[in-house]
Amino acid sequence: MDIQRYVSRDLTHFVGRRRKTLSQQYRVLRKILSERVLRAPKPERFRRAPYVLRIYRFGLSENRAYRGSVVCFCDIPQGDLGLHMKKYGRFGLAFAKDYLLERGATPVMYIPDRGRPAILPWPGYARGRVSSNARAYDEFWERFRKLRQLAQDESVNPQLSKLVREVSAFLDIHVLSHLKFFNPFAPESHEENFYMEREWRVSRDVRFALRDVRRVILPESYARDFRRDFPRYHGELVFPD
Repeated sequence: MDIQRYVSRDLTHFVGRRRKTLSQQYRVLRKILSERVLRAPKPERFRRAPYVLRIYRFGLSENRAYRGSVVCFCDIPQGDLGLHMKKYGRFGLAFAKDYLLERGATPVMYIPDRGRPAILPWPGYARGRVSSNARAYDEFWERFRKLRQLAQDESVNPQLSKLVREVSAFLDIHVLSHLKFFNPFAPESHEENFYMEREWRVSRDVRFALRDVRRVILPESYARDFRRDFPRYHGELVFPD
């Protein structure tokens, strides 16, 4: 028995956020469960690639420098999902955390953008210049990009150049693209306050069998349709109404 409710044994993915009607949202859920796959969004020309990561010339703290093909989940106990559903919709499905760990799920790292770094990142930098975590990470980001550009010149030191490229590729995929900056002073319900989502990511499609789904969340008015469409589903059915 769990002795705390801060996190969940399951990770939940909500669907259909961008659909206008409940019927459209239910069709998204039905398609996912019929095809047995949560697809990590990719550009059409890279549809067959297992993973795609695009890097843009935005500040790292803008949450737009990286765009990866990931499937997102929230680590929120079932009884506390109400606030999250107001943002992402009322249709979702949950998997055991152990199941998703085997498929590469990792939590993101949240950075309070307006907080101040406890230790200045470089000697000689005054508080006026590095005034926030956002500024400190953006200063790092500029240096990291320059380092990557220098590593393209193998005439200087081929071994060092190769090492820098390998390290930067790892940081891009597994670390830097998993940073998420948020406004710690925004209300919990604000779109810019991501902290309470406790987001986890899998950097590729998540394929599953129907028996792997621990929980399906949907409005009670769609229970009859769901049981008709998925008579072999024997997991938990939850109505957020």
